[in-house]
Amino acid sequence: MGLIFLKKLNIELIAWALGIVILYNVNPESSFTICPLAIIGFKFCPGCGLGHGIHFFLHGQWTAAIQHHWLSPVVALTLCYRIIELSKQQYFSLKH
Repeated sequence: MGLIFLKKLNIELIAWALGIVILYNVNPESSFTICPLAIIGFKFCPGCGLGHGIHFFLHGQWTAAIQHHWLSPVVALTLCYRIIELSKQQYFSLKH
């Protein structure tokens, strides 16, 4: 039964949920980055600030979220919606 349960787990759901939890708990004041463009030295990245923006959005600081990246509220809401939809699918697939 345990192996069947593991085969039915939705990897996308786990990835998005883990990502939201990490972004909620990340310290935006740290200089740590996982941006591959920033790591190799590029000065411009169209996604820079998105993670911090999502962090601030999840904490209810909407002005700071938009200041870090103007798409952060849209991305945060889209991720939350996707997590809810995948959770429903996961629930019904495990129920049957």
